[in-house]
Amino acid sequence: MRQDNPAPYPFVKPLRCAAAAATLTIALLLAACTTPPPKPQLTAADAADIDRIAAYLNSIPRFEARFVQFGSFGQSSGVILLDRPAGDMRIDYPAADGRTIVIANGEVQIVDRNRDSTTTMAVSRTPLGMLLTPTINLSGAVTVEGLARLPGMIQITLRKTDQPSQGSLTLTLADQPLRLIAVSVIDARQQTLTMHLADIDVAPKLTPDMFQLKWTPDVGQESRATSITH
Repeated sequence: MRQDNPAPYPFVKPLRCAAAAATLTIALLLAACTTPPPKPQLTAADAADIDRIAAYLNSIPRFEARFVQFGSFGQSSGVILLDRPAGDMRIDYPAADGRTIVIANGEVQIVDRNRDSTTTMAVSRTPLGMLLTPTINLSGAVTVEGLARLPGMIQITLRKTDQPSQGSLTLTLADQPLRLIAVSVIDARQQTLTMHLADIDVAPKLTPDMFQLKWTPDVGQESRATSITH
């Protein structure tokens, strides 16, 4: 089952970020601490929307999607696979880009074949850990830093309650009905990365071996990144 997302839109800035915010790749790097803003005062309408977003996210435990990436690390594209209950994620960039990111068994592995390097760290030390859980709860361990309502869209910014200096995660969703269209991360160094999602398949055929570095797509990464049709 595929969700048809609208064409990429002019990205709306997250509530406290002057740059288009961001997701995956090296939003995994750690750096100097930053001081988060005060916890916002949420209205009853905000709480209702937060509950609605959490219910939507929990309704799509797995998906496959194409993405176009922007931010501090340049522009690229590719395919993302997610198996949230298992805590697994994989990002395949085009072959010319030389990168693959795999999250499995509580670890993030970033492979840069052009530089012949691999970076490994615990997913618990990144903002992504807020979403890679069997059940998403947008309270307690997760603080809602901000909620913005935009024409036809709603945007929520999240931060770890006990480790706010690790960075923030912003989700942008089309509204009525809710539909995830962008994921953004600001890392501890204030570097930004945004993924605009398209052609989301919410019932993909995923297997555990897909979240191992040795696994390769059935087609070349470059064609895989462009072969999913609307």
